[in-house]
Amino acid sequence: MHNDINRDLYEILGVPRNASPSEIKSAYRSRARECHPDVAHDDPDGEHKFKELTFAYEILSDEQKRGEYDAFGLEGLRRGAGVDFNGFSSISDLFDIFFGGGFTDPFSRGSRRRGRTDGRDMEVVEAITLSDVLDGTEREIELDRRATCSECDGTGLMPGTHMSTCSTCGGSGQMSTSRRGIFGTMISTQTCPRCRGAGQVISEPCARCGGAGVEKVNETIQVSIPPGVQRGDRLRVMGKGEGGVRGGSTGDLHVIVDIEPDSRFERQGTDLYTRAEVDMVDAALGSRVEIESLDGPAELRVPEGTQPGAVLKVKGKGLPPRYGGRRGDMLVRVDVRVPRKLSAREKKILQSYLEARKEKTRR
Repeated sequence: MHNDINRDLYEILGVPRNASPSEIKSAYRSRARECHPDVAHDDPDGEHKFKELTFAYEILSDEQKRGEYDAFGLEGLRRGAGVDFNGFSSISDLFDIFFGGGFTDPFSRGSRRRGRTDGRDMEVVEAITLSDVLDGTEREIELDRRATCSECDGTGLMPGTHMSTCSTCGGSGQMSTSRRGIFGTMISTQTCPRCRGAGQVISEPCARCGGAGVEKVNETIQVSIPPGVQRGDRLRVMGKGEGGVRGGSTGDLHVIVDIEPDSRFERQGTDLYTRAEVDMVDAALGSRVEIESLDGPAELRVPEGTQPGAVLKVKGKGLPPRYGGRRGDMLVRVDVRVPRKLSAREKKILQSYLEARKEKTRR
């Protein structure tokens, strides 16, 4: 990612230099949803991206700071704040200088309760068959997860005890350091490494979870998979993710549907495609033949004169849509079967047929 201290703040927000305050606010809201640390768990650069974005917003949403930036760039901010930029290479560093190490979302409705942590969502993949797609199915899923501790209810405390004020930060959750530069004293605020910003620590941890607030559990849960699901569909089971700590909410379990291949059928939406061999005489004269479907034998009407490769339809023998409605169709590609060996009588009949066709052509 870009981490250059000279990056344009308007470019970071994705707005033109003449953007209105409402446009700046809207751009921040939109981009913050994508890179907020609470959302972008898997992005190692998520925190840096969010700091850059928030730094740009904090400057450009303030009329005085924006004016200084427009006139003099970051140099103007340095003059106003008395900050020595030497030794800092990224806007993320500057964020920590201007606004402190423990950043918050400017649009959040108050800071989080100290120490509270919501449990993360979990994912499992469950493979089902096309027959399961037709009728729906119930599955038992064995799950290993970290649940809220049943002994301390997620507090991490030994029952009957209380949190103690952190002696390192005095309960503030933050530690300030200062250093002198050519433009004055720079004060930097960092999250307390001992209490991690909570301001309190556990003196007597819960014997069951060791103070973590969560414990490993193994359980089997029942999941209902409705008819008509597609590969990749996600089914949410509320409250079966990781447990929350100190009053945090429990995450959810997301069951991702996979569908096992079926050599008999190819699925396209609610329709099923298959093949069927039809004797050449049946194809020529027309007939009704029995074929296989997901819910048992089905009848395929073969019209007179059906050609090899023709696609015939059996209505209502496909799959249902996800949220109910008429089933799709089964489309059958016809393979005309020619016998490899004929009896004397069969040869005589076919020769008579051939002579009749020749005679008809001569007329």
